[in-house]
Amino acid sequence: MVCTGVGRGGKEVKLPGYERGRTTVVLMGVARLGTVVGGFLEREEDEKGNGTSRRSGAAYPSYLPIAIIERASMPDQRVVKSTLRDVVQAMESVGEQRPPGMMVVGWAVLGVSGDGEVGRGVLDDVEGSEGGASMEERDEERVRKWLGGARWKVEEGIAGAWEELELLSQRGA
Repeated sequence: MVCTGVGRGGKEVKLPGYERGRTTVVLMGVARLGTVVGGFLEREEDEKGNGTSRRSGAAYPSYLPIAIIERASMPDQRVVKSTLRDVVQAMESVGEQRPPGMMVVGWAVLGVSGDGEVGRGVLDDVEGSEGGASMEERDEERVRKWLGGARWKVEEGIAGAWEELELLSQRGA
């Protein structure tokens, strides 16, 4: 799902609720990162179980992967990979923003670097499977593995990605 992080005249927007199998892309929201992430995470619901005014539907888990991609495909591209819980602090640690930027939120983010667990296992995981570990525990372990035990990772530039793509195209030619 693609949505915006800011409405007309700078107003807040209603964010979509969490669905395990959905990836949410937020355009024009990095400058309002704290507000957007707060909207994803807030747990308040009305008497019918509906999300608050900032989100329609279920709250997002705090350990859910997020990638912030700034200046995509440019030589000074930066990708900050983290969790919803830690991404605001991660962005504060990297310095000045590099607009334009977008947020990619969901389990598909584990494949951003090719080193995360993606595929059927993540999306088909249900409570009660795999021994005594809860789904939340398994999910948190997936994210820890993806981040290598850190709270966030930062990738600068695109040179490595372009070199890898060039090698792949040469092999296929």
